[in-house]
Amino acid sequence: MKKLSIAQALRAIKTLKGNLADLTRRAAGVVSYVKEDGQPEFDFAELRKEIHETRENLISLESSVTQANAVTKIEAQGKEMTLAEAIRRLQENKAEQTWLSGLHFQSGTEKRHDGYETDERGRQTPRVVIVNHVSALSEKGRLEELKSLKERFEELNNALESANHRTVLDLKEPKLTQPPASAPANEA
Repeated sequence: MKKLSIAQALRAIKTLKGNLADLTRRAAGVVSYVKEDGQPEFDFAELRKEIHETRENLISLESSVTQANAVTKIEAQGKEMTLAEAIRRLQENKAEQTWLSGLHFQSGTEKRHDGYETDERGRQTPRVVIVNHVSALSEKGRLEELKSLKERFEELNNALESANHRTVLDLKEPKLTQPPASAPANEA
């Protein structure tokens, strides 16, 4: 049984995803070839096997991290929570920061053209109305909220990262399922 911290497993997952992308790209490039030009540099069936093994390892690692996130607890922001909850809270915090940053403020008085009026001689003159805009949140208030959100994000993220380095996963070798059988080549 192999032991890795969550942080190490997350780095391994990133590497496996990169490897998987390379392997699938390579396999896509050799699935068909011109027979007269000879065999391609890479064997499609071998690449499929490697893709399958990489996926199995990825599934095993990701599942182990998910299970650890569901049961490992941290103390942050005055409460105890699982790593899974902390991750969701970080995601929602980022979403709220993005939303607040994108709000369009408008306050003050504005003159607007609102059609035309016809006077007693039949002449049309522009009608102007005064519109008062009021904002429910000031720019200063938004900046204060964003600062608070960023501070809470950092506090929670630090607690999560610390737990990721402390929490050790017991990894079992992935149970390899049979790779997909390649259909016989269509040779003309």
